[in-house]
Amino acid sequence: MSTSFPFTLDGQTHTLTIRARRPALVVEVDGRCYTVSENLSDMPGQSTLRIDGRAHQVARTREGDRVHVKLDRTTWSVAYEDPVTAAQHDAGGDDVLRADMPGVVVSLNATPGAAVASGDVLLVIESMKMQINVVAHRDGTVENVHVEVNQSFDKGTELVSLHPST
Repeated sequence: MSTSFPFTLDGQTHTLTIRARRPALVVEVDGRCYTVSENLSDMPGQSTLRIDGRAHQVARTREGDRVHVKLDRTTWSVAYEDPVTAAQHDAGGDDVLRADMPGVVVSLNATPGAAVASGDVLLVIESMKMQINVVAHRDGTVENVHVEVNQSFDKGTELVSLHPST
């Protein structure tokens, strides 16, 4: 089974598809396949990336819905939609944000009737000892908050329902 991720680079939309993970990572970008491996550095966000056997120094950081990548001496800013949100969009599940893993609610920033913009943090959850911001994937109004602070939940639990902006 392959997994695809759309991304925007220099104003053009592309698709990255993971074709294989073992014995080597093989990705396809716009119909061309590449074998990729990564050697992590002691410096956070930096590594050596091997693409078809050729080494490249890479540094990356995420800022909102963008990932800034410096590969050798060239820097790109790439629009990014996380796989969970993309899957919700593809499945037509834009109205309900569901938990993609079990966890516990740390804090709530959303209340029913509140207007939210794409990227606003609706709640913070903790899962696998990590705190994760759950953000609005589009502009809208909070229709319902289905969880409370300190509440445990399972994968697939409805967290927040949104109503689209009109």
